[in-house]
Amino acid sequence: MKIKELFSKSIERPINPAVVVSKLDVETIKVEIEEYVFTQDLMENLFCFLNSFLSEGQDKAGIWINGYYGSGKSHFIKYVYYCLNPETSDKAFDHFINKVREDGDPLSEVTQGALADLKRKVDSTEIDIIIFNIDAVSGQKNEKEKITKIFFNQFNGFRGYNSTNIQLALLLEKHLDKLGVFSDFKDKIKETFDNDWEADSITLTSLHLAKVLEIAYSFDSTIDVDSLRAKLKNPDDITITDNLVPEFSKFLDEKPEEYRLIFMIDEVSQYIGSDTNLLLNLQTIIEELSSQCGNKIWVATTAQQTLDKVIQDTTNQGEDFGKILGRFETRISLQSQDADYITKKRILDKNSDAIEQLTHLYKENKDAITNQFIFSHDLYKGYESQNDFLESYPFIPYQFRLISDVFESFSQLAYVIKEVKDNERSVLA
Repeated sequence: MKIKELFSKSIERPINPAVVVSKLDVETIKVEIEEYVFTQDLMENLFCFLNSFLSEGQDKAGIWINGYYGSGKSHFIKYVYYCLNPETSDKAFDHFINKVREDGDPLSEVTQGALADLKRKVDSTEIDIIIFNIDAVSGQKNEKEKITKIFFNQFNGFRGYNSTNIQLALLLEKHLDKLGVFSDFKDKIKETFDNDWEADSITLTSLHLAKVLEIAYSFDSTIDVDSLRAKLKNPDDITITDNLVPEFSKFLDEKPEEYRLIFMIDEVSQYIGSDTNLLLNLQTIIEELSSQCGNKIWVATTAQQTLDKVIQDTTNQGEDFGKILGRFETRISLQSQDADYITKKRILDKNSDAIEQLTHLYKENKDAITNQFIFSHDLYKGYESQNDFLESYPFIPYQFRLISDVFESFSQLAYVIKEVKDNERSVLA
């Protein structure tokens, strides 16, 4: 066999070690589900997330997921998304359950039966998910209520409204939608300007506001055009208690009792940095959502630091931020997984013909194979068993350690950050 014919998956397929939460095309979803490698820790953490989210009576609806660079936070949160999304839930749970059956700890609470129970809860619960990288959608202005506006814009976009202009979404689009004429309005805009409203609403309202409002008025003659024009040109401040939470509450009024909406927000700690205002803004949002919306609206965040460390780095007055610790009751720490194991399972996994031929090759040449790579110390190792040979071939076990040492040397010379060493993203790449 040729080397490229040894593996269970084509070596010519695209392999992206850095997962992007906003990339949700069909091929990406297929790869990220099928190639998710479960360690026992990941099984426990994924179960913890899903179990907390689906539990009854939980009113502390924050989940904090931390892990160093390259530890798989984005892939983890996307796998949660796949478990909860009706279109991908069956495949994601099947893969999870199969791995628990094959490799799970028999003493763990993560059993096939427990996962089947969670799957039934997912199937019987109406769940909506809003997932995004916060820095990618944040805009440029530095405002202390910035996270409030990000939440609002993402929520509006999820509902089919403008995702960058809150006043336009609420005062015009939502109003027309409630009247049942929003679709007709967009058709009229297309007919008038030959532009799609979804793609060009900001441009159209900037250059042709009078005509846009004239079209809106044709669908509802009760609109005070002058007042609406003034509000769009000089929008009011948006606050959590007066605008964001009441909007969520009105939205929930039309949903069943068991409904769940979850915001999955990637890289929160990098976005907050040392900005005390942003941390306080996030705390207030979580506090108000937990208080006013119970367990119906959840916020799950990924971060490179623990929540305690973010608070410590952001302010010397940690006691002022004690409430946020209580609201993120579920905290998951993703340590960088065994990079060798991840690489072997995701890249070097062999097909049945290869296993048969390599097993025969090893048995026929065992002494030559094991004696070829003998070192005078324990840091670098050759093949120690038939299983070791099957998992690592065509690489040699010491090469995984060598890659790690190369990154260590690079980090000492400040060519790369120190967290690059020993994480699966680096070895996969």
